[in-house]
Amino acid sequence: MSYPRKIFHLSLTKLPVPIKKIINHHKLQRKFHNKVKSTKKLFSYFFNPKKTRRDFSWDGREVENPFIHEKISKKLLYFKIFIIASSIIVTFSIFVFHPFFIIEDVQIDGLQRIKKTDLLDTVNGLLNYKQFGLIKENSYLLCNVNEIKDVLKERYPIEKIIVTKSFPNKLSILIQEKISTIIYDNGLEYSYVDLDGKIVEIMRKTSDYEWKDITQDIATTTESGESVTTTVVIDKIHEPDITTVKKDLGNYPIIYDENNKEEVSLNENVLDRAEVTTLIDWFKQLDSNEKIPLKYFVFEDNKQDLTIKTYKGFYIKTRFDMLVSDQANKLNSLYKEKIDGNKFLEYIDLRYPDRIYWK
Repeated sequence: MSYPRKIFHLSLTKLPVPIKKIINHHKLQRKFHNKVKSTKKLFSYFFNPKKTRRDFSWDGREVENPFIHEKISKKLLYFKIFIIASSIIVTFSIFVFHPFFIIEDVQIDGLQRIKKTDLLDTVNGLLNYKQFGLIKENSYLLCNVNEIKDVLKERYPIEKIIVTKSFPNKLSILIQEKISTIIYDNGLEYSYVDLDGKIVEIMRKTSDYEWKDITQDIATTTESGESVTTTVVIDKIHEPDITTVKKDLGNYPIIYDENNKEEVSLNENVLDRAEVTTLIDWFKQLDSNEKIPLKYFVFEDNKQDLTIKTYKGFYIKTRFDMLVSDQANKLNSLYKEKIDGNKFLEYIDLRYPDRIYWK
């Protein structure tokens, strides 16, 4: 028995291959990661200050480059320094050159004998002086109060001086003048006397109205037996016009010397240096004293005693050879403990070391 043969025909057409065999997803994944990594590196290279570099042991990690970081830090430091320096220069320029900070208001207090215009000219000259020939010292920032103080004390007779500047453009000067001159009155003329007691300038003659007649009534009998009273001048008293003298010659100590009745000449010694010092010390003690308002001094004809005339009408007796500070302390104690508020005082006598007399 024979079986029929089955003939199988093989087709040359290839069967479809599964997708997994065509696309290798592992390989695609690696390529994708490599692309991402390359992109990150490229971005980091242009936009990130932290660079990466490889060495022989590089394992794919990003490593900070200390040299690049150092360069960036130096640039930032230089930029900060530039900003700070620029800010300082701009601020300095504003304080120095802006009109708001230019000193224009100069106030001077305490002047009595020094002319204010002369003092202002000196101050303005110092303010307008140019440092290095470029920058004036008239701004609040550059105004040197110590220099102004030193120059004014050098050029003018100043005992004490306080110079302060107030923000933004004000300068205040408070002065206590040094007394280096007194006014000498011998009943005939007024003269300036220096610290050595010498006549340095003869100013003017005294006025007739500054002499007051001392009169006395004298009763006489005529031949007819009639009684007649006659007023005669027996003496004259010199009372200087202090208000006019100070207005014309300045607020200096004034002394009327009863010992000298002759005209004086330049460079003549009319007082001792110690006597001039005593007068100036008393002037400092009493010139601004409300209880004992000083009017003028009288050098008594005994050439020892000093009489202090006051605007309240009473007078004080003292001596040239007594320390002024001790005498002033006695006066203050007397007013505080005994006669404070006494409006009818006639005199105070300080010529005795252990006692004070007053009436």
